[in-house]
Amino acid sequence: MKYLPVFVLTLLSIFFGWLFYERYWKFRDCISQALSSCLTPDGDNLTQGGSLWAGLAGLFLLLAVISAWRAFRSR
Repeated sequence: MKYLPVFVLTLLSIFFGWLFYERYWKFRDCISQALSSCLTPDGDNLTQGGSLWAGLAGLFLLLAVISAWRAFRSR
């Protein structure tokens, strides 16, 4: 049960990493050329704000590592 926070934080990190890839990384060239936003073939309007998902993914990854370290240390 003490590993549940590690699992949840890891899943959140993976989810936000996937969002970063889908909303920013795949279309980074188009976004940088447009200097503001980019229309995808699906009709989505992407902006440079999509890079925010990387920050959230990194934050949750850091929290998962800290939580895992504490859980393994207390064994």
